[in-house]
Amino acid sequence: MKLFAVCLGASAVGICIGNGYAATASEALFDATGPHGAWYASRAAGVASYLFLWLGLVGGLMMSSAWFDGIIGRARLLAMHQSASIAGVLLGLAHGLVLTQDHWTHFGLFDVLVPFGSYYKPLLTAVGTLVLYLSAVVSASFWFRRRMGTRAWKLLHYTSFAAFGGAFWHGIMTGTDAHQPWMLGVYFVTTLSVVFGVMVRITYRRPAVRRQTVTLAADARAA
Repeated sequence: MKLFAVCLGASAVGICIGNGYAATASEALFDATGPHGAWYASRAAGVASYLFLWLGLVGGLMMSSAWFDGIIGRARLLAMHQSASIAGVLLGLAHGLVLTQDHWTHFGLFDVLVPFGSYYKPLLTAVGTLVLYLSAVVSASFWFRRRMGTRAWKLLHYTSFAAFGGAFWHGIMTGTDAHQPWMLGVYFVTTLSVVFGVMVRITYRRPAVRRQTVTLAADARAA
């Protein structure tokens, strides 16, 4: 719950900056980096958000597949899955809110927080906003699994694939660096790894020999 409170606090600070309550400090910070400081910061936050959402999704796939047992501990994978997902949400929020401090564009809170409310490419911008909200809901469900029930929780978690796909589409269609070779490489590696993780999750079955070994060991102890 402490981590949840920290996340809410960070989100509140970001909203305050977007509303102008901390405008003086934020403008001084971005002005010190040049006239396009906020624009560069937003681009960096967007790419980082995408990478953390990808890391959270891959961590979840690795954790749910027995193929990775013995390579990375499940407790460590769970920590990576949760932390990366939350970081992706917060960086996604920063990606949108920092734009409100840019002097060369005209984004306001309505543009970045309300789906289809942006003056710039409203459909593609709305995809990014919806990805942010969906990812936030999925991340928050970590603390409500028992109340939701396992089945409902799993169904909600499956929407992480839709969120990742939306983040990919939003980035490649609107991102300033989307068609740079290094960014295309990032998109290729991340999508390929997700496809690989899904295929492993669907097709891999733990070898029966391992289960038989465990059974024989248990019988030996009982004897």
